[in-house]
Amino acid sequence: MSATFPRNNNLELLRLIFATQVVLVHAAEHFGYYLPLAIRHFPGVPAFFFVSGFLIYASYLNSPGRRYFENRFLRLFPGLVFVTFGGAVVGLIAHGWSDLSDNFASYAVWFLAQITLGQAYNPEIFRDVGVGVVNGSLWTLTTEILFYFIVPIIVWMERRFRFTVIFLLALSFFVYVIGPYLFSDKIYREKTIYDFIGLTPIAWGWMFAVGILSAKYFDRLQPWLKYMPCMVLPMVLMMFFGDGILFGSSGNRLGLVYFSCYVGLVMWLAFGVPVFRLNFDLSYGAYIWHMPIINLLLVLAVPYIWLAIPLTFLMAVLSWFLVEKPALMLKKQSLNPIT
Repeated sequence: MSATFPRNNNLELLRLIFATQVVLVHAAEHFGYYLPLAIRHFPGVPAFFFVSGFLIYASYLNSPGRRYFENRFLRLFPGLVFVTFGGAVVGLIAHGWSDLSDNFASYAVWFLAQITLGQAYNPEIFRDVGVGVVNGSLWTLTTEILFYFIVPIIVWMERRFRFTVIFLLALSFFVYVIGPYLFSDKIYREKTIYDFIGLTPIAWGWMFAVGILSAKYFDRLQPWLKYMPCMVLPMVLMMFFGDGILFGSSGNRLGLVYFSCYVGLVMWLAFGVPVFRLNFDLSYGAYIWHMPIINLLLVLAVPYIWLAIPLTFLMAVLSWFLVEKPALMLKKQSLNPIT
């Protein structure tokens, strides 16, 4: 099996737009600014999950085995280590530098959790820092990393059961729908069972699965890309009148129909319009750095969005040129585009 699609596309630009949407929404929420409601109807996280399903599945098909895991590690973890040091600095600025020696074990456990699979872990010592969580947005990285490990299993299962991805999509969407009601028992502090399921592809995997199917059947989808702008009309209708598991249009918990229209629009923007090439990728850096920056500004009592945005992208630039790009130079090509 293999997955092919045009090398020249706008996926990097779109990921930067998705990251910017997340930055704007979180900065506005925590600083008390108003944003046009339309921005909330194009959420970055579901789009990231879709694009990850598309790209990571294709990456594994075209370069299975050790190289796949090496490439995934080089893309995520150097930048993650860098931002985790940044998050620790925010905590120390809030509490004083002696806090490190006073609570060294807590910092060490948190640091280890952040750079492995415990990105959602937030110790008590950070509850009074900024919004109360040093880098809460990193919960999506836990979901992403788990998905990376699942992809080889999906490919193995596909060789034995043709409709594996469709089955897993349906199963994940079922959990997504009934999970908040069925798994509502609190098991740790105020966290429910579903709160923990919500950190995994069990809840969000259907969004990744739509991306996988788009990669698998890209050659069939490509002739239809020119019609995808028509998705805007039903999307606008759902923005005003939609709700629930099918037509919900705001936030991360999108409805199935709205999400399908949304990703159709994403596919058209990625492959159906003239390509705008970027020589850098600031999307990951902006995403992982925006909450430490927001928390820092809250600690310093300067909660201004006009400070948060440029500082976030300044750190994204530093992360890209000092950490991510050097690491990616070690990365071996894993995708096999059409051209």
